[in-house]
Amino acid sequence: MIRVLLVDDVPATLGNLQRLLGFEDDIEVCGTAPDGRCAIEEARRLRPDIVLMDVNMPHLDGLQATELMAQDQPGPPVIIMSVQGDRDYIRRAMQAGAREFLIKPFTGGELTDSIRRVHQLEQRKTAFLATAAGATAPIGGAATGASKRGEVFLVFSGKGGVGKSIIASSLAIALGMETRGRVALVDLDLQFGDIGVLLNLDHPFSIIDLADASASSDPELIQDALADGPEGIKVLLAPNSPEHAELVTADHLRSIMQELRSTFDFIVVDTASHLDELNLEAIELATRVILITALNIPAIKDTKLTLKVLESLNIEPDRILLALNRSDASSDFNREAVESNMHFPIAVQISHDPKVVGGSVNRGTPFVTASPEAEVSRSIRELVSRLVPLEAPAEVVAVVGAGVRKRPRRFGFAKG
Repeated sequence: MIRVLLVDDVPATLGNLQRLLGFEDDIEVCGTAPDGRCAIEEARRLRPDIVLMDVNMPHLDGLQATELMAQDQPGPPVIIMSVQGDRDYIRRAMQAGAREFLIKPFTGGELTDSIRRVHQLEQRKTAFLATAAGATAPIGGAATGASKRGEVFLVFSGKGGVGKSIIASSLAIALGMETRGRVALVDLDLQFGDIGVLLNLDHPFSIIDLADASASSDPELIQDALADGPEGIKVLLAPNSPEHAELVTADHLRSIMQELRSTFDFIVVDTASHLDELNLEAIELATRVILITALNIPAIKDTKLTLKVLESLNIEPDRILLALNRSDASSDFNREAVESNMHFPIAVQISHDPKVVGGSVNRGTPFVTASPEAEVSRSIRELVSRLVPLEAPAEVVAVVGAGVRKRPRRFGFAKG
């Protein structure tokens, strides 16, 4: 049973919450409190698994009580309830130590899903801390071997609407298909990420569940947060509410990427179309930056500006790969004109095929798997070949039942 302490100064609200949770077989209300001061006393006495806390209360409000509870070791995880859902308010709650924020009015499903999700993450966190505390370093502190470092391919555009997310998701799937390596896809467009919709994914966790110092460095928590995508890829989704975006910091991202690089051969990162602290950190971590442009003046102008910014950040030109999306022979511009204007070579032209791509987006089925012979799918495979150097066919051993057979592998993994 998940033992929950309810905290609210309105008796009717406490009664409604008790009745609502009374229908759940795995959740038990172990106590109630009318204000923050009593909540702290009851939490220390009852040791609940979750505290469901209102904000506006007498004597001690919910944010102050949450901050004081977080000082207890171990303190119970707190879910904040409030009618105020603006971004600054949510940020203050998370800074006080809250695990989640529920905006009133919320449904019974939202409430129970939140309780179960926080409880599960807290169990994983406790197990991780126990394991870390009991772990011992090798004698002499020497490393037992070279750590694996996966390639990070960051997909960026200075302008929205050029197909960046479609290319990022297609690239991740094609990488898995062509290389047979382990691939992770990270949706770093934290306010309006579309990866989950593009791939038709329904997963309860997102990157917001890793916005905690211990969670973002816990391998098992990170694995739990990953959704199962097409062709065996793993996907870390963006938050389902834009106001949660600022809760993910550069430190969180650094820890998450470090763990992903130790587990996956390739990590594809889809970003928002602006250069904030998080995107700048992601660019620094990237092995290659895939810059997407299109055949129109605003896209070309923004790409040119982005190239200047990358140069000012000391990003070497050979780390940048320029891809021209929606390449169309009937356009007013051509490849040579774009290259001349930007003084940078275009590595890949991705074909313009609105029927194949549009149908793929509306069905939530990637075109690289649904229409592998389409010209646009070939363009994505060409992008893969540009990122992963071709090598002479190597023999990969695949165990089938009791027998063993050998098969060629198209690409090798060039580790940085």
